[in-house]
Amino acid sequence: MIKYIFLLLPFLTLGQSGFFKYSTFYTSMSMNTSMVEQEDYIAVDKGYEDVTQVNPYDYNLTIGLRKIARMDYEYKVKTWYYGTEKSVSDNVTIGNSIGWEYLFNYSFIRHRGDKFTNQDFWLRYLGQKCVTKIQLKNDERRNMEFISFDTRYRLQKGNFDFTLGAVARQHPVYHINPIQDFWVSGESTFNDLAEDFGYSSEYVFGEWHWFNNGELIATSNDEFYKHYFGEAIANYNREQLNALGSVYEVSMAIGVAYYKYHNKAWLHTWVNLMPLHYGLSDYSYEYDGPSVDLDAGIVGGLRITKHLGVFVEGTYLNYWEKPIYECKFGFNYLIF
Repeated sequence: MIKYIFLLLPFLTLGQSGFFKYSTFYTSMSMNTSMVEQEDYIAVDKGYEDVTQVNPYDYNLTIGLRKIARMDYEYKVKTWYYGTEKSVSDNVTIGNSIGWEYLFNYSFIRHRGDKFTNQDFWLRYLGQKCVTKIQLKNDERRNMEFISFDTRYRLQKGNFDFTLGAVARQHPVYHINPIQDFWVSGESTFNDLAEDFGYSSEYVFGEWHWFNNGELIATSNDEFYKHYFGEAIANYNREQLNALGSVYEVSMAIGVAYYKYHNKAWLHTWVNLMPLHYGLSDYSYEYDGPSVDLDAGIVGGLRITKHLGVFVEGTYLNYWEKPIYECKFGFNYLIF
């Protein structure tokens, strides 16, 4: 709760100074039929049982507040904000307007039966000689969570923007796998490990039956190890990592951005590097390869003729050796 108050303080203190002018508050709810899963069966006595997963409907409930100046190549083609929009330019370090910009977006999602939340809160101030950004991001679907405070000096040269500064980040422990410390291959069997997790087994009519707190959950080893054992390991890892709490680190931040717009051709690209890191906690991240975190993106478009145009959009984020990327490209041909 403290971290949310920390991010809301600037909003509360600036609320009387026109800070919210031209901002948009939005909510939306969407529902749709979920994916039909592949049929699945298990053996029961001398027959079988249909255990195909039947997913409830998918939904996305979003609430948010945004004030982000659109780039010249962006057009608001929809009447409403739904909160599910993915504008590539929302990820840039250098926006299209001097002053304050912000995004407060909270989504409650169910997809194929899995429930999770996505949170993306950030507040940025862009000046002629500096840029500062506070961000809280929690993408449960991709297991990416952090809070960051990024402040840099800004130097403009033509269509280029150069930034240099530092970023402080807080995040969960990412590079430790607790099960590797808890279980050593060869010293105990999978059955021993399952019993350590609280499961019990009994040999019945030629098959091992598995129980959880006295309740029968599987009538064979194959069923148990396929449907329950992996979940038990995942839960154990999650509990142990949560017990370790958050870690803190400070990193050097170097950024380069290029922006050129013409109504027939435009290019917007940016790269942010964090090549040096200083861990402030016992379990701060230890890199297996090059210790460079990267945030990059590109938006390009070209109207070749009155009929034909091509485009490319993409982002790439690699923090703590956890890559997340999106890319779109194609062409439009207008017939008239």
